[in-house]
Amino acid sequence: MNHKAEKGFTLLELLVAMGMMVVLAASLYGSLYIGFKSKERAEAAVGPVRQSRIVLKLLQQDIEASLPPTGILAGVFQGISGVDSRGRDSDTLLFYTSRYSPHIPGVVSDIVQVELLLTSSSYDNQTNYLVRRTTVNLLPSATPEYHEEILCRDVASLNLNYYDGNDWLDSWDSTALGDTLPQAVEITIDIRQPASKNQLEYENYYSATRVFLVHCSQIDSGQQTMQQGSNPTE
Repeated sequence: MNHKAEKGFTLLELLVAMGMMVVLAASLYGSLYIGFKSKERAEAAVGPVRQSRIVLKLLQQDIEASLPPTGILAGVFQGISGVDSRGRDSDTLLFYTSRYSPHIPGVVSDIVQVELLLTSSSYDNQTNYLVRRTTVNLLPSATPEYHEEILCRDVASLNLNYYDGNDWLDSWDSTALGDTLPQAVEITIDIRQPASKNQLEYENYYSATRVFLVHCSQIDSGQQTMQQGSNPTE
């Protein structure tokens, strides 16, 4: 009895098909890898820009509402120029402002004391945090406790300048300047960007600068005032 030949795939055909599938899978993987890497690079580039805008917007609300250094609940406006161990700007600012902060435990007044400074990470001295320390109870029966919040991570430097109506100063002490406020405060913040694989030995930074008017400062009509809210610059 004659049997019809059974049709099927030969071993060579199977090997060819498997080879084509491997090539197709490799090409798809390469495309996805390139796409994900591009997404990561884009997010790394945009991240510092977004962080700086959020931080500067928060600081704008505090600085523009700074209170004169007189009265019961108001105190010194003191900006100190400093550098860290690597020679980068690490300025500090202590002032009083009118800002309602319902998210801070124990808030009893709209007038708060604010301190801006850079602090190092407890596990990495190369990483700085921009910290805002807020004291809400200004008439305590004991030593007041402050509420600390991290505004931004990976901050390389913080530089503040103060406009007195004629010149920009790198520091300000209201107790030595007749209990006056500066007319404007300029803030420059440098945020570290992730380095590419080809530039591991270099550090990249995004720099943003804003100028804020201090509304409660005494501005003479004959003096030139600064324009409010200049755009961040790289």
